[in-house]
Amino acid sequence: MYTYIVESEINNKKYEADLTKIENRLIELEIRGRVEKLTILKSLAETIKDAVRNQSETIVLIGTDKLINNAISTLAEFKTTIGIIPLGEPTLIAQSLGIPYGMEACDTLSARITSALDLGRVNNRYFLSALHVPDCRTLTLDCDNQFQVSTVTPSTIDISNFSEASNPHDGKLEVIVRPQAEKSIFGFMKKPSYSKKSVFPFKKLTIRSGGDSMPIMADGETIIKTPATIEVVPKRIKIIVGKKRDF
Repeated sequence: MYTYIVESEINNKKYEADLTKIENRLIELEIRGRVEKLTILKSLAETIKDAVRNQSETIVLIGTDKLINNAISTLAEFKTTIGIIPLGEPTLIAQSLGIPYGMEACDTLSARITSALDLGRVNNRYFLSALHVPDCRTLTLDCDNQFQVSTVTPSTIDISNFSEASNPHDGKLEVIVRPQAEKSIFGFMKKPSYSKKSVFPFKKLTIRSGGDSMPIMADGETIIKTPATIEVVPKRIKIIVGKKRDF
């Protein structure tokens, strides 16, 4: 049994034609199921739990990266297969998973190539793709209790599960540190630029800030603040992927 969860921002006239095409293609492929359209009054977590209670074997997320990231912490608690039909923007997670946009994703869903992927966990919240710490100066990163990395100049920090430097099958995450290049006397007139990045793989990472707590973000939203502990959870979810995935 399939359950399709439609992101609230997608449930409007702008995407009405796309949703109709998706529904028709699912009927053609004989993988039609129950459709749940999220609203302010309908909780994503409760919608997922209801689908599991109704013995839904595959839960399909229709929408953007935001929907996927918000759903992962709940989905990680259940042994259900996850599908994605990307619609709206951004859809970078689906691209990395090799899933085409809109109606074409239905064929990927039907092909049902599954992969067991690692997840990251920050404190008690799971994430699939990446976290971001914006411009910061004094952070200490404790990697696997083996070595420390400290920032002394303005830098950005990314914690990645899959990217050009990461593989969601290797049982590790990567922390990517990008120090800001030195500014010239006219630097205030330009956007900050960053010097060569450094990449450190880890299984468990503790982030501490030297001053005030720093935000740790996903999809442009602060989900937690430092100090925080981030660790990999190997092969936590089973997800339907495309042939042209990045890993």
